Amino acid sequence: MVASLLLGAAVALSLAGSAAARSSGLPAHAPAAATDAQPALPAPPRAAWPFPSAYSHTSGTGRLAGGAELWSDFVFDDHGAAIPAATPLEPLEASSILAFWQGDYGYASTAAKNNGADVFGAAVAADRSSTYWRVDWNTLADPDVPVAEWTFDTDDNGATGASDWPAGAGVRSPGIERALLVSSRGAWLIDPVSGHRTDVRAAGGALTVDRASQSFIVRVPRSLLPVSGAWRLRLASGLANAAGDGFAPATLVGGAPAPPTYPSVYNVAFRTVAQEPPIYTDGLTDALEVALGKLVEATPVLGSTYGLDGQERAITGNYWSEDDQADTLNSGDVAKFSLVLRWSDLERRASTAPPLPHGYSVRWYVSRFDLGGGLATGEALQSSPSSSYNEIPQLLSRVQPYAVYVPADYSPRHPAALTWTLHSLEADYAQYAGLDPRLTQQLCEQRSSICVSPEGLGPSGDWAGKAEADLWQVWRTVADTYAIDPDRTVLSGYSMGGEASNTLAAEHPDVFAGGLVLDGSTFAPIPMSNLRWVPYVIDNTMGDELDPSTDALNEADAFDALGQRYTLLLHSGADHIVFATEDRFDDAVAALGEPVRARRPGKFSYAWNPRDDSTAQGIGASGVYWLDGLSARDAKAAQASVDADDDALPQPAITAVRRSLTPVSSPTPGFVRSLAWKLGAAPATRPLAGLELVNVAAVTIDTAAARLRRATITIKTDGPTTVTFEHLAGRRGTARVRLGEGTHVLAVAQVGR
Repeated sequence: MVASLLLGAAVALSLAGSAAARSSGLPAHAPAAATDAQPALPAPPRAAWPFPSAYSHTSGTGRLAGGAELWSDFVFDDHGAAIPAATPLEPLEASSILAFWQGDYGYASTAAKNNGADVFGAAVAADRSSTYWRVDWNTLADPDVPVAEWTFDTDDNGATGASDWPAGAGVRSPGIERALLVSSRGAWLIDPVSGHRTDVRAAGGALTVDRASQSFIVRVPRSLLPVSGAWRLRLASGLANAAGDGFAPATLVGGAPAPPTYPSVYNVAFRTVAQEPPIYTDGLTDALEVALGKLVEATPVLGSTYGLDGQERAITGNYWSEDDQADTLNSGDVAKFSLVLRWSDLERRASTAPPLPHGYSVRWYVSRFDLGGGLATGEALQSSPSSSYNEIPQLLSRVQPYAVYVPADYSPRHPAALTWTLHSLEADYAQYAGLDPRLTQQLCEQRSSICVSPEGLGPSGDWAGKAEADLWQVWRTVADTYAIDPDRTVLSGYSMGGEASNTLAAEHPDVFAGGLVLDGSTFAPIPMSNLRWVPYVIDNTMGDELDPSTDALNEADAFDALGQRYTLLLHSGADHIVFATEDRFDDAVAALGEPVRARRPGKFSYAWNPRDDSTAQGIGASGVYWLDGLSARDAKAAQASVDADDDALPQPAITAVRRSLTPVSSPTPGFVRSLAWKLGAAPATRPLAGLELVNVAAVTIDTAAARLRRATITIKTDGPTTVTFEHLAGRRGTARVRLGEGTHVLAVAQVGR
């Protein structure tokens, strides 16, 4: 059937409200997980905490806000001391073999949910009558599990006061005049010399245990604890004893008691970004590091050419930002972790901006999912036969960590490129900074790009479902925090992260400028033609047993058959794990360059799987290039698709320039093959466009972006479809037609023109 229609005459014109405001750093067709209002952390009752709760989103930093000092600790870093003799692996580590903890403490009680003593935030505030001491927990399934202890060096002089922490903490630091112990059962001021305790509640103070904000808040009258000048504060946490008035002995992973000479402390606050770098060495790590280091020193070619020193980084990588803590607790002296608080800053209600350090740091955001809290183990992941291993979240906190690298030349006055570095199966957000510092410098610092590594709710989310939603939520918080250029976003990753560099870009090709696949080209049935405007670099080791080079060749062949841009790099030598640590991706980064996304191509194909769309998770197809509002007619079908051709956006003539398989010697011996484009002249514009729709229930054409102010549009559909024309008669005008199966010719004219 052929029908003709003049928009504005036969179809009613409506004026729709403008789209909701969004960050300028977000791409136009970001799904709801990025564009929905982002959740906020619950705040404690005003009566208990009459101050802001505006924590810095960078772990290992603090800020002042409205009469309070607020400190953000690292999350999932509650693993206590490094004990060289301790050999059992944390169950999570058994499924995250590239993301070990340095600490060896675990939890015997299920009430702890494997994360019961993890400090998320610490805050101090003051008013005229009292001081307030707040500890927020990452997990608080059972308030009776944790205990926290503050120590106060009230003259900031290590030569006065005591050094041993009271209440069985088992650690020391100089200059302690007073200590404050808090559990769900009480709060006590302690004289560390005499051991005398004062019950804060009995002396006119208060203790609030708020499960919504997961906070312990102690209000201490100034008459009980006078404050002035500058105090040096320290804070540590552990498991509460049965009475809640002290620390219980620590437990090792596996349930055995920790040796009695080791502290009872699981987590120490006030550790800075600089103190927990992504690669941490101090000589305490085990003999394998030493042996590998000596081997590389004795045979330089192993390190300089083949990167075998990377095996050492599997040990020295600080994957959960707790290596300095673990090694420091091994000694028991925690003096190095402290915060100097000037009471005058609180009295004048000073405020400072949240820190945004350059280089590597770990940040957090609030997840849209209620995952129940705590940390799932490797065994728990495999316990549900009805669920895929790769679909079950493992980090169950309401706050989720991610890593960011900010280049030294970044300025908010100049929006930066954005590079996603998606971690592998069995790794975490610190993978690239910890295992591949050279790649991190090349991708981030040398390309002046902000690099972001989300966690994906755990080591094995396959970057699908909730793990994909995690990425989009991180994108939102990054775009709200930094000046990002949405035209220069690259998607990269190794293994599972490399596979996602294919699948996520195929889902949303119009938001990415390029893709970098590192040993992750498992040739999944993705619609490769979606990637016509996204150039790819594929780098694979020929010795890979998990993602074999044949998969990389198959992906390159698919690009080649479609005449799409790619560079294929095949290198000799290592297997899958070793290649990840060799950190020799120089040619891949050089081939990637600094691509810019195609914003309005005149010709493209887009296919998606409606079964992957999820309103609850906020993911799925939303639009592509100059099409919006895409939805499938049959949501259970495996595919819906659009083929678009717009002569009002003519494309230059493209000549494929192929480079056949050619030997290379650097960074390691191998081969390179590529297809590039040579662009010719573009034809003259014509007011003609066409869409072919399969299983499409609705689509919106942005007539301004498509330059279809007055044109003839031919639409072929295999079933009922609603087509909306946007930006008619100015920015807000829309018109809508409902089409049945067949071919329809629509004459589009601007109303009032």
